[in-house]
Amino acid sequence: MIRARRARALGLVASAALLVAACGGGQTRVGAVFSSDWHDDGGAGVRALKDKILAIPIARNAPAAVGVFDGGVVGVALGTPGASHGAVWSFAHAIDARPLIAGTVVIGSGDGQLFALDAATGRPLWVRPSGGPLRGVGDDGRTTVMSLGTGGDNGSVVLAITHEGTVVRQLETPVTVGTPGVVGHYAFLPWQGQYVTVYNLQSGEEEARLLFREQVSRVFSHGGKLYMGELGLFRFDEEIWQASKRKASFVGLPSLEIPGDPKWFRPGAELRGRSSDAFDKIALYAAPNDGAPLALDSDRVIATYFKVAAGFDAKSGAMVWVKRRDADHIAGSAFAGGIVLCDADGQISIVRSANGAPIASTSLGRKLTSCAVEADGLGLGRGAGEDPQAPLSEQLAEVIGTGDIEMAAMQKMLIRELGKQADAKATKFLVDLAGDSRTPEALVPDVEKALASRRTGADYMLEALRRHYDFLKDVLRPPPVGPMADALLAMKETRAAPALVSHLFDPADTSDAVRRVAAALAEIATPAEVAQLRNFFALYRTTAEDDNLAQAVVNVARALVRVGGADEKALVAKGAEDPLTVPIVKIQLASLVEPSGQAP
Repeated sequence: MIRARRARALGLVASAALLVAACGGGQTRVGAVFSSDWHDDGGAGVRALKDKILAIPIARNAPAAVGVFDGGVVGVALGTPGASHGAVWSFAHAIDARPLIAGTVVIGSGDGQLFALDAATGRPLWVRPSGGPLRGVGDDGRTTVMSLGTGGDNGSVVLAITHEGTVVRQLETPVTVGTPGVVGHYAFLPWQGQYVTVYNLQSGEEEARLLFREQVSRVFSHGGKLYMGELGLFRFDEEIWQASKRKASFVGLPSLEIPGDPKWFRPGAELRGRSSDAFDKIALYAAPNDGAPLALDSDRVIATYFKVAAGFDAKSGAMVWVKRRDADHIAGSAFAGGIVLCDADGQISIVRSANGAPIASTSLGRKLTSCAVEADGLGLGRGAGEDPQAPLSEQLAEVIGTGDIEMAAMQKMLIRELGKQADAKATKFLVDLAGDSRTPEALVPDVEKALASRRTGADYMLEALRRHYDFLKDVLRPPPVGPMADALLAMKETRAAPALVSHLFDPADTSDAVRRVAAALAEIATPAEVAQLRNFFALYRTTAEDDNLAQAVVNVARALVRVGGADEKALVAKGAEDPLTVPIVKIQLASLVEPSGQAP
């Protein structure tokens, strides 16, 4: 543990360095930079500068995970098979905002100080007075550029500091600057949601400006390339000068119906406290690839919802895998072929984006209030995560059904996904969920709706229909008779008729279930069920006490007319004439028979 007094001593040294730099002309106040008099130049300024910037190599960011605990921050350098994790390190310091990882550094703030640590080892690089809350950080392995708030609603301080603690530039502005990026001596400063100023750290001048036609509030590097965006991503490449014409390289996410409306990126100017919030736990992750046209790596988007993580196809939006952890996910970072996820227990999991297969894991060794992850520098080992995974239906069944109140919205979505699966096993899982007394009552209607939509797995339904509520045999919830009747009717499954007809007389089944059973029997009953159908018709024709039972009587009459003989047709005709028949039933029975008593 590196003690706070050492941090304070380093802060004095760094503060002295800042004063020297400021006296040497490192401070820049508002001038032409961020000027509102600027007019769209059609990308001419950036076009003239882009080749020079593209010629500067951009190193991959150091893979690391950093968490906040009561005494400060704890971190670890990450590795995948063939590259082991580093030793867990910690740094004692007051923390008032989420530490951020960029390049090879961790930047944190607390107790009126900013500090920089080596992301791999936790070694302090510098400490200095903060001057304002931390918004965003960019780093290119040599220089760190930070956006700080000024304490008010607007205004920013932009600091550029070398890893040795020398202040290269301090820029004060009344505009709100989002998360900056840096390449060589060029800082990329997003502001007003549509501009990115290319700022020369050596001269203190704005050299060019990008204008975007959608929300852009952050700049960062990934895979040796520079990106900017918020709702989607623009790549700084040969086409970037056409941003204002909507012709720059761009990639967005598919539309995903996920509870909580998670975002790919949070606004780059947002101030984030030391503790995780719902937006950390409900989030989207994806990595850009390095191809043309710009697309998403592995064609995957990863979503987290508290304890659940799920992978989606980036083109169709279809779910392809799902996993559940014991603690809430609070941070993540995608890389080529995989994603790193950090949970509130301090567990760091690296999984394959394509199928969710585990690749590697480590632990920060303590519970966390928040976490930050950078995975850009990671790579998959040969064959890592390529082992076959369980079918999606099995993964869904494993995740669904827990009693977590906060998970209910996600579980409802997963139930819908389970209902979409073509394999017959999905039907079994839905039947089991519907009949399990441990399934939360709030989820049962969703399970039954999904079950009613099934068109495979009839054998599992037939097996379930043979069961009836029986307290002594620990069958504490009747099978989902109504939804299964709907599904079996849609499948024209005549094998279900004997089991269905037995549920016409089961007092544990609701009248709605009886109505749906009768509707199915009207179409799929066979002559073998005639005797029981006659019994039901005789019993309820004059005693149907609600609309469901009345409709059930009518549908049983339809079945009798369809599969019965002359006696059954006469029975229905007699019921249509009998004054004791329930009126609503009597009216509908009349339409089933001719005045002569013959079926039409």
